[in-house]
Amino acid sequence: MKFSRLIFANLFRKKVRLILTIGSFAVALFLFAFLAVVRDAFGRGADVAGADRLVIINRTSIINPIPLSYRDKILRIPGVKYVTHNNWFGGVYKDEKNFFPQFVIDPENQRQVVPELMVPDDQWNAFLKDRQGAIAGARTAQRFGWKIGDRIPIKTTLYGGGA
Repeated sequence: MKFSRLIFANLFRKKVRLILTIGSFAVALFLFAFLAVVRDAFGRGADVAGADRLVIINRTSIINPIPLSYRDKILRIPGVKYVTHNNWFGGVYKDEKNFFPQFVIDPENQRQVVPELMVPDDQWNAFLKDRQGAIAGARTAQRFGWKIGDRIPIKTTLYGGGA
């Protein structure tokens, strides 16, 4: 006698039991996957930052920067090599559906503090020479059809809406 026929025949004998069994298995599987993603998300920030980098933000919000006067105080701490600052810009391109993260950076030390920022030297030098210059990732540039040298109007949703 085949056990598969016996199992299949008895599966639908008590439909409530079958639904509860499948439901409990589905809930357990969902919780396992969800908690694995949450655990990974909490650990991801430390992996990206690296052991030799410390990120400091204002305790009230990412929008509120830390005073620039702290830069000299932080540089006096033993072991600190570079200090840079980034400020979240909160802008949109053309309309509000085209949001992507933008940061105002300190170009002096940005490459030393964030060595994974891989920009060719000629493009970096052109960025440094243009006060309105910007650097966009390849996927963002491809998404909007941008090319090197394009003027890209970004309107901020903060600071009174001007850009």
